[in-house]
Amino acid sequence: MMHRMTTLGLDERLERVLAYLFFWVSGILLFWFEKNRNVRWHAAQSMITFGALSLLMFGVNMLQAMLSWIPLLHILTDFGLGLLLRILWWTWIILWGWLMVMAWSKPDYRLPFISRWVQYIV
Repeated sequence: MMHRMTTLGLDERLERVLAYLFFWVSGILLFWFEKNRNVRWHAAQSMITFGALSLLMFGVNMLQAMLSWIPLLHILTDFGLGLLLRILWWTWIILWGWLMVMAWSKPDYRLPFISRWVQYIV
């Protein structure tokens, strides 16, 4: 199997994995500098996936911090918001590993739901 080189001079397979290595940050960098369509797809998928998860985690953290000032509400919501944060964190970790493995083995791997948004960007 012949591996194609990319605009940046690296193997396409490696760049697809690098798109996920530093989450949305590496996705943005590769999306800006790379012209290879497969790499750009994975970079955009990384930006949307980990960007959305980052915003969700930030929002839940901020909500939890704001509610901690209200005594009764804090008691009622702390467990649920903490559980939601843990679910988001594990989703992040699992997706990170999964997407790197899939980027290495399948150049055209698309996440369900996210791929609809990616197609408008790439």
